[in-house]
Amino acid sequence: MPRRPLNGRALALAATAKETQDALPSLVTQLPHLELSQSKKVNLEDLTPPDPATCPRYHLLSNLNMPGTHIKVLNADTLEAAMQMRLGATSANPDNKNSTQATHPKNMRVAVLNLASDKNPGGGWLRGSAAQEEALCYRSSLSLSLQRGYYPFMPFDGVYTGDVVIVRSSMAEGHELLVPGVPAAGLPVVSVISVAGIRHPMISTDKQAFAVKKDRNLTKDKMRLVLRIAAHERHEMLVLGAIGCGAFRNPPRDVAKCWLEVLQEDEFKGGWWRDIWFAIFDVKNEGNFQVFEEILGGQIV
Repeated sequence: MPRRPLNGRALALAATAKETQDALPSLVTQLPHLELSQSKKVNLEDLTPPDPATCPRYHLLSNLNMPGTHIKVLNADTLEAAMQMRLGATSANPDNKNSTQATHPKNMRVAVLNLASDKNPGGGWLRGSAAQEEALCYRSSLSLSLQRGYYPFMPFDGVYTGDVVIVRSSMAEGHELLVPGVPAAGLPVVSVISVAGIRHPMISTDKQAFAVKKDRNLTKDKMRLVLRIAAHERHEMLVLGAIGCGAFRNPPRDVAKCWLEVLQEDEFKGGWWRDIWFAIFDVKNEGNFQVFEEILGGQIV
């Protein structure tokens, strides 16, 4: 079946993708201490639960005697949320204020969830698609680490990329390349966990829940994979998302409930993370942000 011709927006984003690709080789050279093309494929069945003895037991600011993490939900782009989170952490830890983003210890980097395609590296970013994974690729070095050999993902597969440098401003700020205006060593750096939601699961007639228990259980396993990777890699700050709730048409309300149920499991509660934010960029006002805010906003795990 022939592909449809690209519209004006897609053509512009495809040109943005090409510009990002062209800018990345120079950054690889300028940032030799970062492994921008390196990643590892991880399968849930091979990943043991994190050792409770290694839990940092972060305490709530509202109750310093109680270990736990406060969940925040933002109507924001994933990378904007990550940079806002990192800025707050730096302000709270003045000893780090003179270090650049690229020299922070890895556990002080925000780990963000890439709502990945299970078939193609970067989804449709080279053809100007505009979902969350594509937005990450337009703005960062993520595409360098998503190796074709990883695909297609099996149900319990994910990819961890430790070093991802942000090279472009947000669409709201013009989507401009940050280099050469910002020195390469001063560019923001995050880590990325790439996991794919289920494609077009059967959902209830009111579109509020998974219709098949097996799909709901698989979604929770995907969430466990994300959190285990983050814990094993010692990340203190997470930006998560509405896995499967875009083009794959998973039910947002049930997905939010699944996240809460998994985060409240003994394996993950009790202060594994300093901050957990959900970036739910509801630019079309489809209601996803309100649903996640209702179910997850203000929860403590």
